[in-house]
Amino acid sequence: MSKLRVAAVTNPGSRGHARLRPGALAKLREETHVVAELETRGRDDDRARIAELVAAADPDVLVAAGGDGTAGVAFGALLEAKLAERTALAFLPLGTGNNAARSFGLRSLFDGASALTLALRAIVSGPRRVIDAGLVDGRPFLGAFAIGMDADVLRLRNRLQRRLESAGFDGGYSLYLGSVAASLLRRHGAPARVSVEGALEAGPVYGLAAINTPVYAGPIRFDGANDCADGRLDVLLVTSAWRYVAEYASAWPRYLRILHGRSAAPSPRLRRARTLHVDLERPVAAQADGEELPASASFRVGVLPRALRVCVPH
Repeated sequence: MSKLRVAAVTNPGSRGHARLRPGALAKLREETHVVAELETRGRDDDRARIAELVAAADPDVLVAAGGDGTAGVAFGALLEAKLAERTALAFLPLGTGNNAARSFGLRSLFDGASALTLALRAIVSGPRRVIDAGLVDGRPFLGAFAIGMDADVLRLRNRLQRRLESAGFDGGYSLYLGSVAASLLRRHGAPARVSVEGALEAGPVYGLAAINTPVYAGPIRFDGANDCADGRLDVLLVTSAWRYVAEYASAWPRYLRILHGRSAAPSPRLRRARTLHVDLERPVAAQADGEELPASASFRVGVLPRALRVCVPH
């Protein structure tokens, strides 16, 4: 039997690049036929480069070996190449949060050999699940889009990470948590007019997230059940630092309950929507799939129904 044809996209800036990436890719080559490999550069042309690679190699699966940013740009490349129906997306979770991979039953490769085995089984023989995706101002995202607090946290975390890397250190997820704590002392967001499914409301926006996959910002979860294929995004808007802390504190136990096969009620403030429009009094920071976006005073968010197939474990 011929091996599965696979293309691999790797991120040299991901947390697990130096230590875990070589072994993970070696195992991938043993289990599949890797027809092409490409390293991202963290530049605007990454998506186009990956799209060209996929169009030329025509793999059965495109493997994102990195974190959520790598998965997001790989997904965008499949859309750009118009191959999202033909080529499935898979994950070798080597990033810090790995939210998309965790959402589909995978674990960070930092968890050990069993996590790599699980990821490889999903690639080689796991089901291909059809899921939705998000779209913000024409830019597709796989996991989540956020403005305000969470985007500011990401910017602070990235700035500190660059300093640590220059000194030979890796902050990991603890650096993200420290950035959250430091950011709680600052102002975030702006007064805004927000339209969710056409229902307009006005007031302060401390933070807002539109989420496609259930796991968000590390091991936390705002919803109860989500198959990522209902044609809607989960929308959570918080108006103050106090509300932000309350929502995120309850989101971690919810994640653990569902992880262990128990039921959990979604946040009462969570809304599901096909469309989201945000107009702010001043530009605010934004992020999608863990990648910084330019600050803006206006965002238009929608859904791409059943846009992608992902490789999931049995």
